[in-house]
Amino acid sequence: MNNREITSLWSRVIIEELVRLGAGFFCISPGSRSTPLTVAAARHPEAAWKIFPDERSAGFFALGHARATGKPAVLICTSGTAPANYYPAVVEASMDGQPMLILSADRPFELLETGANQTIQQFGMFGAYSRWNFRLPEPSSDIPLRSVITSIDHALTAATGPMPGPVHLNVPFREPFEPLIPELHDPWLAPVAEWIDGSGPLSLSVQPQRVPDPGIITLLRNILAGSREPFFIAGRLQNEEDALAVGNLARSLNIPLYADLSSGLRFDASLNPLQLAFQSSLFPEKFRPDTVVHFGGPLIARHPAAAIRQWDPENFIVVKPHANRFGPDHNVTLSIEASPALVARAMAGCRKPLELQSFPLPATFFSRAEECIERYCIAENPVSEIAAARIVSKLITGEEGLFLSNSMPVRDMDMYASASQPACFMTGTNRGASGIDGIISTAAGFASGLRKPVTLLIGDIAFLHDLNALCLLQSLRVPLRIVVLNNNGGGIFSFLPVASEKDVFETHFATPQNYSIRDAAAAFGIAYSMPASNREFEKACRLATENAAATIIEIKGSREENVRQHRALQSEITALAASALSR
Repeated sequence: MNNREITSLWSRVIIEELVRLGAGFFCISPGSRSTPLTVAAARHPEAAWKIFPDERSAGFFALGHARATGKPAVLICTSGTAPANYYPAVVEASMDGQPMLILSADRPFELLETGANQTIQQFGMFGAYSRWNFRLPEPSSDIPLRSVITSIDHALTAATGPMPGPVHLNVPFREPFEPLIPELHDPWLAPVAEWIDGSGPLSLSVQPQRVPDPGIITLLRNILAGSREPFFIAGRLQNEEDALAVGNLARSLNIPLYADLSSGLRFDASLNPLQLAFQSSLFPEKFRPDTVVHFGGPLIARHPAAAIRQWDPENFIVVKPHANRFGPDHNVTLSIEASPALVARAMAGCRKPLELQSFPLPATFFSRAEECIERYCIAENPVSEIAAARIVSKLITGEEGLFLSNSMPVRDMDMYASASQPACFMTGTNRGASGIDGIISTAAGFASGLRKPVTLLIGDIAFLHDLNALCLLQSLRVPLRIVVLNNNGGGIFSFLPVASEKDVFETHFATPQNYSIRDAAAAFGIAYSMPASNREFEKACRLATENAAATIIEIKGSREENVRQHRALQSEITALAASALSR
């Protein structure tokens, strides 16, 4: 068997085992050195793939795919700086526990550190942000093929394990790369002949749920049973099972539950949106829990953490499915590494349900606060950022997905969404590292993985940051509908103290960008509209749902007016809370 045959077979084996393991979606960026892997993926009858001219965009698309499916998309690229472009997406995937597998082609050993073209130190380049790094040997019949296959098996296990995340396999190749159909009866293949003739992976690792220790469950039940004023928080939860179990526990015990947007419970109409309560500084003074149980990961808003620092509860318990440290304020009294769903179910019936009147804010507060938000949605009014989030939340159905960009869009949806959708509504965010890079690409991958239409709410700077990702949209099998909130700059900075520094704010922080979103849509052949009123915006959103292709809806506004509206609405809600709490 010659070198070309060995290289072709080597690559076919890698792709075949990935497909058998269920990781059969490949995000491929063209390159010469990665030719053997690309051809193997392209010719595999059961593999699915998408081509990306930009590795950075590919990395974020793979991230979105993982968020939707729970499975890693496999990234294939050439050598040199190509894999370095994955770095921002790798960081996000690592921080948020999303599976990802990178196959980066590389130069062979003899070309490293010699000044050879397109040759850098690729192995280990993702450092602490990868769950496992491994450099395969150069293809050779001296290497037992079983060792290559089991390396692929371990890579998938590491990527999807108790703390999912990125895995980087560096795959060196010597020239030539042109593919050949290898001879499958070579003696070198005899040890894997049964695998070749079969259809299953060589080895498979099963990841069990993190089962809580019975002694810890007894302790937690006793703590909740003895608590005067317990309080639940649902942070970022990774699956529907966790969300439903936490929501059911809170309802069965009548314990107030703060449901973050990333929990999957924010749209549940049976839960009061406690984000509105925390708008008032009086609320954490009147409501002082002695036990706080936090299920899952971080929150979008800062108010609950500030309140917990103020309360200094006797018990602050965090339940998370991984061993990573969580507790920025260093005030956690008990950290439980276990499945949130299993812990929540084990808590059922641990105490009598709380009296509904024990909560300091009545249901009328929430209904009146919602009425204040609804006034921003009056049909004839100009579309505001508050109204855009509210209207989108009411129009999205269970047959669709929602993706939120960082900065203001995710905060506005967390705060002002209408709680009228099913629990565990499919909402995606990049809140691991909370950057604004790669948002369109991630949303496109999210839609592809869900196999459902997705609406993306994004600001103009984040839109510009990932503009080249618009080239992906026409080839998506499901439409991505993009609502761009264009206030000509970084709107979130207008809420910060630096906004008062007039000599530097506009030029160094707000950074206005006078580009045309309409022209960008036209350049990529995407339908476009710019509604002026809430009525027109709702109509545009409804028309977009009838369109099988991508759509961009631009909302024009000013940063100054946006700040004024947010502060006016907060003042209204704060006044309502003060009135309710004084009774």
